[in-house]
Amino acid sequence: YVLMDERVVTSPRGESMLIPVSEELSASAVALVEPWACVEDAYACEERRTLKPDGRMLVVADVRAGEGLFSNLLARYGRPGQITWVSRYPAPAGLGVPVETAAEVSQLAGPGYDDVIYLGCRAGTVEELFAKLGPGGLFNITLCGDKLGRDIVTAVGRVHYGGIRLVGTIGSDPAGSMGYIPATGEIRPGDKINVIGAGGPMGMMHVIRNICQSIEGVSIFAGELDDNRLAGLTEIAAPMAEKNAVEYRPYNPTRDKLAETFDYTALMAPVPELVAAAVRSAAARGIINIFAGIPASVTGNLDLDTFIEKQLYFIGTSGSVLEDMKTVLTKVEAGRLDTNVSVAAVCGLESAADGIRAIEGRLIAGKIVVYPSCRGLGLTKLEDLQKQFPQVAEDLCNGRWNKKAEETLLETCQSS
Repeated sequence: YVLMDERVVTSPRGESMLIPVSEELSASAVALVEPWACVEDAYACEERRTLKPDGRMLVVADVRAGEGLFSNLLARYGRPGQITWVSRYPAPAGLGVPVETAAEVSQLAGPGYDDVIYLGCRAGTVEELFAKLGPGGLFNITLCGDKLGRDIVTAVGRVHYGGIRLVGTIGSDPAGSMGYIPATGEIRPGDKINVIGAGGPMGMMHVIRNICQSIEGVSIFAGELDDNRLAGLTEIAAPMAEKNAVEYRPYNPTRDKLAETFDYTALMAPVPELVAAAVRSAAARGIINIFAGIPASVTGNLDLDTFIEKQLYFIGTSGSVLEDMKTVLTKVEAGRLDTNVSVAAVCGLESAADGIRAIEGRLIAGKIVVYPSCRGLGLTKLEDLQKQFPQVAEDLCNGRWNKKAEETLLETCQSS
């Protein structure tokens, strides 16, 4: 039993953060709700589709704004609390918002703007303006009929860790690109989905989650460099895909060259070059989910001309919230999702550090469940249970972890 202060377990909304669970579930299935909830949050996240109410807006205009352009933008998408205007052209009058001016972007203080709007096509200015976005900031690039003409160097990891978002239009009205922002990061009916790095612990969750999501007409491409990992994923995912009438296509990008374009791309590897490649392979109005945590200090080159022309959108999330955990738990209790499919090994508390090193070294593709009561239990892959714990191995279901196997393991450890 554990005694916890009420202040520790109460959310800011006054809701208890202790979630009751059914005794019918295995401890492992419940423990895995949280990492699965991080995956759920990547799709359930609600996107800001307006200007930040009472926020700080920065407008940099290298071309003259059309008559009534910003009045229309504010009327449709809300009013910031203050606008900083940087342009050789005068700021529009009658916006009903306090406006301060500056001659150059370099004169501005550091980051902190909630909305940044750029009218023009100077690549250097776009690179400079990325640094002005605050956490959760929205950058709206309005090319006004021109092109940037080269790749943009930017800290793309801020999409994941800083929650920044990017939209753009080849036209002259920044209000036009606001309509490209999806309500959430959820997959859509008919989406052709590409999960890059699908064979790892988190990639497997994305594949399985989307197979079991009951979204009509989706197809899932699972890309993985490691053939063993890919085979292990396919062993689990292919029967689920058949059961749910979802097209599933595993591939190794070193030998399988795909000609398809994708409506939804989920990136599991923290590599900026993969983000650039996802832009090139995206279909019109595609979503690119930068799930892997690219460090915010790492820069990458992006073809924003293509990004804007295709009307693409980046999403990135970190962690989960209470509602995500409840959503995953509901799926598990209803039998729509088995979180245990991601269990690859078990161990006792003494071997937890070995488990961490195994994950870091990519020695184990799935999750490792630690059972503190199993003293002396070394790190044991499920496929090795037959040698050490044959009675536990007999209770695996098609090689997968489940409640019966867990109960047998606990009984075996307690009796030894």
